[in-house]
Amino acid sequence: MSSIPFIANLYSKAKENNVLSGIIIFDIIAFLFYVVNPFALFYYGDIDLIFGGIVALLFALKNRKEHQNALKVGVYVGFFGAILSAVSISVFDWFFFIVYTGFSFVVLWSLLITFLLIAIFIGLVLGLVIGYIYYLKNRMLSKSKSNSKDTDEYLENLLKK
Repeated sequence: MSSIPFIANLYSKAKENNVLSGIIIFDIIAFLFYVVNPFALFYYGDIDLIFGGIVALLFALKNRKEHQNALKVGVYVGFFGAILSAVSISVFDWFFFIVYTGFSFVVLWSLLITFLLIAIFIGLVLGLVIGYIYYLKNRMLSKSKSNSKDTDEYLENLLKK
């Protein structure tokens, strides 16, 4: 029973630091799905990165503060989460290469370059697309609030006359 307050406290802290939490969520989900998925070696974890990025971006953008721009948050989480995921997946693959064939930094660099190119592209595209959707959504909400505020002021002025 003592784990419930810990989880609630962890979630509230994650919501406070939404950008950092989004980056970590991106890495954890992409890495875990890459490890669990047996076909990830055939497509270099693209689907895993996409799934991790979508979940992380939705969390980060849903819990952002009023002063945070949706596009910036989307790009930050997408870019840095993708880099962290690419590094963790590369090190994971490199470990298995070491076990089977031997130690080689050339393999680590080739894995890093391969995964970084894929991950940065996926992270930036997802960050821009989902961030832009949230940006438009907030713009429409602010317009409707200002329109209702203008209507309320107009009606109040009519009643005063």
